[in-house]
Amino acid sequence: MRCDHCANDVPDGVFCTRCGAHQGTSGELARAKTREHSYTAHPGEHVVQPSMFTTLFPHLGHQKIHEFRWAFVVGVAGILLLYVAGLITAAILVAILLVPVLYLIYLYEAQVYRDEPATVLGFTLGGGAVAGLVLTLIVRALYNPFPAVGNPLRGASISVGTLLFLGLLVPVVQEVVKPLPALFLPRRADFPETVDGLVFGIAAGLGFSVAESLVAFSSALTTLPVHLAPGNWIYDLITLAIFQPLLQGTATGMVVAAVWRYRRGRLAGREIGGIAMAVIAHVG
Repeated sequence: MRCDHCANDVPDGVFCTRCGAHQGTSGELARAKTREHSYTAHPGEHVVQPSMFTTLFPHLGHQKIHEFRWAFVVGVAGILLLYVAGLITAAILVAILLVPVLYLIYLYEAQVYRDEPATVLGFTLGGGAVAGLVLTLIVRALYNPFPAVGNPLRGASISVGTLLFLGLLVPVVQEVVKPLPALFLPRRADFPETVDGLVFGIAAGLGFSVAESLVAFSSALTTLPVHLAPGNWIYDLITLAIFQPLLQGTATGMVVAAVWRYRRGRLAGREIGGIAMAVIAHVG
């Protein structure tokens, strides 16, 4: 069918898979592009409703979404148990891998990669991991932002150069590098929908997150004893399990989705805004 708003040929459905416009004949049709009460991937949700799972796993139905939510809750509970038991090294590894492993299962469940699993997974998760490893090692060689260096704000003066390097330059460079594996995906024409770009971008971002976290915590993983007092590790574990993959995955997903839309039209304000929002969120 042809969308009444963006004029692209899209699969039959209530909503356009390109622009999200309603394809019905109700009074809502005239303002379909600005429709906010119904999110295309999950029409029961408001467009701006904060929901990590329906954003990261857009192809799943309601039942499957609940299954992934419970899997995530069980994973977080496992991390907390390892933390309480003093098995910090194991807790770090589980925290780093929890969301990426769930996403790998999601890609299999949703069959997002069509009949090219090795290519898609290699260029997204694998390519993101390689990019994360290389870039993180370069940053570490230029300036080691890990505990041994100390707090750049410590002392009487603030190191403006350090703040600009770690707080501005590194995040911007990361948002330039992270999307590249997904953007160089062979046979991209086989995945024409914007949501495909979103999913592949998230996968690349999660691969990047795994490599970055493993490098950042490599000293802890190799030097900590098997068992030790829990201490303040809970903050690092929460960051590794939730905030790090959420930031890296969604930011890259937004950038790649915007580029995916640009392939089939002009670079409009919506696409530019999406890229800018991803960079600002990462810098912030």
